Amino acid sequence: MASVQVPMETRTYKPVSHSQIIDLTLASIESAGFKVQNQYYTSTVDGLVANGKYTIANVNDDEMVLQIGWQNSYNKTKSLKFAIGAMVIICGNGMVYGDHGNFRKKHSGDIQEFTPAKIQDYIKSSGDVFSLMQNDKVGMKNVHLEDNVKARLLGKLLIEDSFIKPTQANIIAREINKPTHSYNAPDSLWEFYNHTTFAMKGVHPSMWMDNHIAAHEWFVNEMGELTGNIKTENFTQLELF
Repeated sequence: MASVQVPMETRTYKPVSHSQIIDLTLASIESAGFKVQNQYYTSTVDGLVANGKYTIANVNDDEMVLQIGWQNSYNKTKSLKFAIGAMVIICGNGMVYGDHGNFRKKHSGDIQEFTPAKIQDYIKSSGDVFSLMQNDKVGMKNVHLEDNVKARLLGKLLIEDSFIKPTQANIIAREINKPTHSYNAPDSLWEFYNHTTFAMKGVHPSMWMDNHIAAHEWFVNEMGELTGNIKTENFTQLELF
């Protein structure tokens, strides 16, 4: 990934190298007082779109650990994006918070000067976002799902929402019938969430972040509908141009 040639800068396009993002992220994590537990990197075959994920050893609970992620591109198909999420320890499933837990910046304007300060401030706030995700986890654990509700949710995922494909729906159905892992909340929305993110493990690197943000938003909204506590505000992504 680091060996992929960085595109030339133009008047309207300002590249930031994958290596720069890695170095800046690690430095910002250290500056925030966090300790990196593991680093994961994925990219498209040509290396033009890349992702980095960092689990944080000293921000966790018994079931999940803070995870900070970024996505960068050299082919102008993706903005530079950072997101705060979590990794479920027992299975390695990913969660990405989709409200105030992510930002994106186009490869233009002052991105090269803007990025370091913004990333440092952003990572410092990640502990607060992790607390919100813990609340979401507890809320989903308290939503019991009968079999007919699971079937309805699976059909809705497949037919109405674009982040789940038929092959992934088949995996979810298999996990419902015979779970690979125990999530300490049988027949709950939390278990269904993890069946879904388990099925998303093979998602293409270029779609990893967007699909996981979409999944988390979807399940939080479903939790609201199932409990009668529907969110009235829209999920937002902080757009920085």
